[in-house]
Amino acid sequence: MTPIGTVFVRTLVRSQLGHAASVLAGMVVVIGALPLIAALLPRVLSVRILGVPLAWAFLAGAAFPLLFAAGAWYVRAAERTEQQFVDLVERG
Repeated sequence: MTPIGTVFVRTLVRSQLGHAASVLAGMVVVIGALPLIAALLPRVLSVRILGVPLAWAFLAGAAFPLLFAAGAWYVRAAERTEQQFVDLVERG
């Protein structure tokens, strides 16, 4: 691999790592909010929606769809970055 090819690949890997870090940070905030809310507002744990504890309803109704959406965003961002990389290499 040429020195410029090495730079291109490192840039691609850094970009992919940045996307992954963004998704991870977002998920830590979203998923981490549940225990924080439970610790700050213990009454929240006793709330039930249709007989289901609010914490479980949040996980089933919000967290998993958010995880799916974050994964879909990451895949699209990664594919876009890879396509830009391929276009750059083919032009050069």
